[in-house]
Amino acid sequence: MLRCGAAGCGFSLLELMLVMALALTLLAMALASWRGLLERWTLRTQAQILVEDMRYARAQAIGRAQPVSICPSVSGSSCAGHVDWASGWLVFLDPDGNRVVDPGERVLRQHLPDPALRSMSSNATGRPGLTYQPTGMARAAGQTLRLSGSGSPPSQRIVCVSMQGRAALQAEGATSCS
Repeated sequence: MLRCGAAGCGFSLLELMLVMALALTLLAMALASWRGLLERWTLRTQAQILVEDMRYARAQAIGRAQPVSICPSVSGSSCAGHVDWASGWLVFLDPDGNRVVDPGERVLRQHLPDPALRSMSSNATGRPGLTYQPTGMARAAGQTLRLSGSGSPPSQRIVCVSMQGRAALQAEGATSCS
């Protein structure tokens, strides 16, 4: 309450402290909800980038009339032998279709890791990556990639790759490809 006296008008120290405590409480609640929104947005963006890179690899295979592969990569210059895509991935021309970046094979796109991703794993054990043929069909297709955030509880997004190699991002909250 505003009080006026001989020294002037103003609020008491107790009133100011109560208003500050209330403002900080509201800010803390808003920040917690903002963090979850930011994580979900980051996961959706990463999933969309992966789907776009798969579509790009397919289009390049058709347009160049030669196989193009996309694979998980730790180094940014070679394919990793595991199915965790969170450390990044490569799209490259792969004339021999072996899903290995051989000398002379051109890397078309490179995606670096995102610290907001806790994991991005595929259910395709033993066959990391996809190779799109000049027909647009893919070898080693029929995969489900599960992206998990680093929050608590972690957010999750699903990317489904059909047996023909078409990639699609599932709606938020989906737990499997259907």
